[in-house]
Amino acid sequence: MTDRIDHLRDIYSRLGGAPSFTEAQQTPRGTVRADADVDRDVLAVIDELRERSGFRTTLSDADLVSVVRGFYAGRSDTALAAALGVSTATVFRARMNLHLFAPTDAPPELDPLVRRLRGGAAVDAVAADADVPRAVVERLARLLTAREAARRVNYRYTTEFADLLDAGAADHELDQQVWGDRRALVDAHD
Repeated sequence: MTDRIDHLRDIYSRLGGAPSFTEAQQTPRGTVRADADVDRDVLAVIDELRERSGFRTTLSDADLVSVVRGFYAGRSDTALAAALGVSTATVFRARMNLHLFAPTDAPPELDPLVRRLRGGAAVDAVAADADVPRAVVERLARLLTAREAARRVNYRYTTEFADLLDAGAADHELDQQVWGDRRALVDAHD
């Protein structure tokens, strides 16, 4: 094949074409990208999500990138909060804004509260009736709102983050399936 390419190149050159040729500028499969390039691309996804949803946060762009990277590295909200010098609530809100969900966000014992919230009950009423702190119910409500926002965009941003960080889309799909199965089970018992 090389002889044939050389022959065609020679013909092209004799016909007045450019004497040099440029190969396709494509990153070879298996090439590791620089962290700065990955961070730049993660930030571009964050910016697009922020523009679309209008979320606000006290975290800087670099902090938001750290939240995304930390989430896909398996770091807890507590560990991320300590590293960033913010509260775990701030990290949780950032994760919700970024459509990053963990299976531990809504443990099964909170399913009755989830059902009530999904049924339209007010946060104060659910907290009072279940005799749980309002903060717990607010967190669940924020989670449900964020899940619905992610579902509306077909988990696009979550998938883009996973792809950029090679975090394994299979893990994300499994999380979606587990969440969906649990929700279906909760709904079936209504």
